[in-house]
Amino acid sequence: MKAWLLTFLLVLPLLAQAARPDLALEDLHGQRRPMGDYIGNGDWVVVNVWSPTCSACVRELPSMERFHDRNKDAGVIVLGVTIDFPSFGYGRPDVIRSFLERHPLDYPIFLADMELASELIGHRLVAIPLTVIYHPDGRVLARWPGPINVTEIESFMENYKEYTDDWILEH
Repeated sequence: MKAWLLTFLLVLPLLAQAARPDLALEDLHGQRRPMGDYIGNGDWVVVNVWSPTCSACVRELPSMERFHDRNKDAGVIVLGVTIDFPSFGYGRPDVIRSFLERHPLDYPIFLADMELASELIGHRLVAIPLTVIYHPDGRVLARWPGPINVTEIESFMENYKEYTDDWILEH
């Protein structure tokens, strides 16, 4: 069975969840931005929860940046949400800024702690990195704990409509 189809079947129970978060997160400039400015406005949104002190997160970031570069003009928004690791406390702006000076990312970065990140993703955060895909209408469609191959994200988004339509017609 193809990996994206298996992933779809595993996340099918999430399809009923509508989530246009009213939550506002702080960016690295100290500005609070409502996540509803991004989520549920007609674009796919990929949220990556990470920390610069998490080695698995850091290894994943270059592929997330390439994913952003390939898809930024195709109706896909990538958001980074940073937390402190291993405490899962509020992300430390000085540590994140220092990291980003050495490893720049070209998508919005926000600060959170475990509670804020959990509210954003609609589920208790238990591990990072964590990637969440939001449908253009704001529904959480998938959550991937641990590092992800970004071609899985692209495949999931490309095949989502085709397979949900087929599944609905058959059942």
